[in-house]
Amino acid sequence: MRRSRISALAAVVLVGVGCGFERRLEYVPVRSELMNAELSYAVYTPPGFNSAERLPLVLFLHGGGDDPASFDRHGLSARFDAAHAEGRLPRAVIFFPQGDNGFWMNWHDGSRRYQDWIVDELLPRVARRYHTLPCPTDCHVMGVSMGAHGALRLALDRPGVFASVSALSGPIFDSAQMLEFTDNRLYATFIPTHRIFGPPEPERVAREDLFLRWASPADVGANVFLAWGTEDRAGIRDLNARFSQHLRERAVPHHAEEYVGIHGWVDWAPVIERAMRFQIARERLAPGERTHAIHHEGAPPTSWAATDRGRG
Repeated sequence: MRRSRISALAAVVLVGVGCGFERRLEYVPVRSELMNAELSYAVYTPPGFNSAERLPLVLFLHGGGDDPASFDRHGLSARFDAAHAEGRLPRAVIFFPQGDNGFWMNWHDGSRRYQDWIVDELLPRVARRYHTLPCPTDCHVMGVSMGAHGALRLALDRPGVFASVSALSGPIFDSAQMLEFTDNRLYATFIPTHRIFGPPEPERVAREDLFLRWASPADVGANVFLAWGTEDRAGIRDLNARFSQHLRERAVPHHAEEYVGIHGWVDWAPVIERAMRFQIARERLAPGERTHAIHHEGAPPTSWAATDRGRG
């Protein structure tokens, strides 16, 4: 069982991306001083957005093998336009940074600083350019697959920056699982695990363990939304269900659901809409919208491989 859980994470680098799609997002090249690199990000603004409007800001972290064009590539930009026209989606500015296959981490070896780049450089830049509402009250982080891992780590490592965190189909390891993953030679042939996460040092890994760090409502400053698919990778299903159970046992308010579908963008799309309504519009999900095996605790304040239906 443990091997199936951990192998889900290793396969992230095997995902590819396609080309040839209609561009709806605004694509912005940027020079990052913290990363010492030329990078990019993309931005979705709702139809009719203008210079006088101030909206919440959503940081969206893509999965492994994807890029800032994910929403355009998989048709979510057009879907969101339609959702706004039908009045079923809260208005927000959503931005998508370039994360490569870096797990959205400040790498242990210091060579890449994705967290610092996003929070210290890019977030203020986007907030100014699109005149969004102030953080943390109106700033949110979401992610899918590898991006779900990154979203949870940002909520853990940068408390007080985001009002909410939404993680779809992400790996959520405890200390023992992370130690096994980082020290596995097979996975290291695909992912530079020691460069990213550091060597398998139990004390350090324990400091980054959500199961240990989020042990009471006071430990979790952001509203939490978790989701995974009925046909998700077996490891992903097990990890998320276990983490939700961990939060329930410690009376940590959160929303968790098992949606009907696979590990891919087509099935993530409606869940992302629900997450935005739950986190930004503070809506309770109507019974008719609830999917398979949903658990709703509290209220808002109160193989990762490509498939023919989408990528992660």
